[in-house]
Amino acid sequence: NRISVRGFNNSVAMLPSAAAEAQSKPRPQKNTDMEEKVKDVPLETSVMMETIKPVLAPLTNLDRDFYTIRINTWKRNEQLILSLDHHSQCPGVALIQVIWCDLSEGNYPAPPEIANHPSGKVFVEYHDVNSLNERFHILNDPPTKGILSLDDDVLRPCAALDAGFFRWAFHPERMVGYDARLHTASDGKNSPWGYGFLSTVEKQRRYSLTLPRAAFLHRDYMDMYMSSMPRLIFDTVEKQFNCEDIAMSFFVSSLTGGKPPLLADLWAVKSIAKLYSPSRISADNNHKAKRDQCVENFATILGLKDENGGKMLQTAKTMHWPNVMLGYGADPDKTLWNVEAHPLESSRYVALAEDVQKLKQKSDNEILYIVKSMSVEISQKAIEQGLILDTKEWKKRWPEEAKRREDEKKKKKT
Repeated sequence: NRISVRGFNNSVAMLPSAAAEAQSKPRPQKNTDMEEKVKDVPLETSVMMETIKPVLAPLTNLDRDFYTIRINTWKRNEQLILSLDHHSQCPGVALIQVIWCDLSEGNYPAPPEIANHPSGKVFVEYHDVNSLNERFHILNDPPTKGILSLDDDVLRPCAALDAGFFRWAFHPERMVGYDARLHTASDGKNSPWGYGFLSTVEKQRRYSLTLPRAAFLHRDYMDMYMSSMPRLIFDTVEKQFNCEDIAMSFFVSSLTGGKPPLLADLWAVKSIAKLYSPSRISADNNHKAKRDQCVENFATILGLKDENGGKMLQTAKTMHWPNVMLGYGADPDKTLWNVEAHPLESSRYVALAEDVQKLKQKSDNEILYIVKSMSVEISQKAIEQGLILDTKEWKKRWPEEAKRREDEKKKKKT
């Protein structure tokens, strides 16, 4: 009763040598005037953006069967190792590139259990700039054009990753994500835009962006981000240490006529196992205000608020009945898991398509039960280490945080 990846023993012989020297790519020219007003930028920026005609390198058979994971990490080695241990077992993973921006004494180089990971699939990229922009700064060419951008505290079953990957392989010009979010306008279309969390998406059943904490995209978009992203956006991400996810999602939408990203099937989205970390960016008290401003400013700069510019940011429905767990998000493809409609040379795709066809015969509750079982299965090590929120092991390891959460629950009840 569990989706699984079966009968796949191929190997990839294209992995970059760990001794290969990192080759830096040009960074956007520095804008020294950080007081520049957003309202003064759009015309110049939109003209510049119009000159970017994304011609993505075509996919090879290898690119339609394998992908490269790029994991962004910062001082969370315990979570990172769990992620490497799990994701390196996925047969579709050709290589895992770890973006290592901490070159301080005692943290450089990466510890051997990371740098010399027993899977042989891990390559550590050392970055001399500590910025969230660096997650898109490719220093060492990956063996595939498909990139899974991933945070170090997110786990999903291999089959769930394949669900997003194969959707991307059929639409490589789009991002394919797992985390739907929505831009909001509180007072009509002319009001400032804001950032809508998952709760907003679930309430309105619409979305317009996704987060690269778990998203597939063409590696060429990463190069374009580093070379052509408007400087004011690039600098905002660097200064605020936030919003690189919004920036990339909006950037790709601006290059694809304002289309929202695509999403993996809902069963794959729901299969997440989130690793606990005592320190995280979203814990900042100003997190929501920062992201509201990013949404408004980035959309303006990239021309996504211009109804007459031909690339107004679109929203899309999340749910499509009757198969809610399948065909999630924009442009649902009813033939995605039809092997005859998509003659892909991948035994993994064929096996997953067969499993998805079986899912179609089950109720939503039955599918959720299967997905929950998948999530628990990949979480066992994390549970034992007290890194899954609200488990007894977590409460024992983090008693103060457990007490704080319990007190909050009691306050809400009263």
